[in-house]
Amino acid sequence: MAMNFKIFDDKETFSVYIADILRKQVHNNPESVLAVEMNEDLDWAYEKFIGETKQHPADFSQVHISTVGKPQTDILNKLQIPENQLHTDGSSDSLQNILKDKKQVSLGLLYLDAKGNVGFNNEDKNESLYDSRELFIVATGADKAETVKELYNSKENNQDAFSQIKSHRMVTVVLDRDAASSLDPDIVEYYSYKFA
Repeated sequence: MAMNFKIFDDKETFSVYIADILRKQVHNNPESVLAVEMNEDLDWAYEKFIGETKQHPADFSQVHISTVGKPQTDILNKLQIPENQLHTDGSSDSLQNILKDKKQVSLGLLYLDAKGNVGFNNEDKNESLYDSRELFIVATGADKAETVKELYNSKENNQDAFSQIKSHRMVTVVLDRDAASSLDPDIVEYYSYKFA
């Protein structure tokens, strides 16, 4: 399956979309394993996710959340989730410990930085992330534009992270308009108006 893109005009709609994806995942599968990358550009989306779970209560009694990267804030502690099911040390070891009893990550939410890094720093540690049942790659800001273009044009040869992401059976790349600015205008229009 080809990568799907969703391009949003502003941070508000971008964050609402991500929050809604997370809420629906927990609602549809109360035993979800979420692997979420911690980045200040995503904090607003996480805040909205927490707000949505208060307006539309979700059952977190069996949900596991593992962070990719150590949180700079305690934002996820606001969720009504058992303490031993929220793993915030940001390591791949924590994720592997969760997966001992689970088949795979239900939803991976990863941030693409300007240098092309996504997920754990060590490429060998990303296998469980890239094998998530559903994978979301997020990028915001004009400094990510060339990296987004590189991801879009990458080949499916399993030689590097971008090719592994591109060959994933269910991956969505979520962008703001600045991060999408190096893509062909026709591509931006297609993914902005038809799907967003």
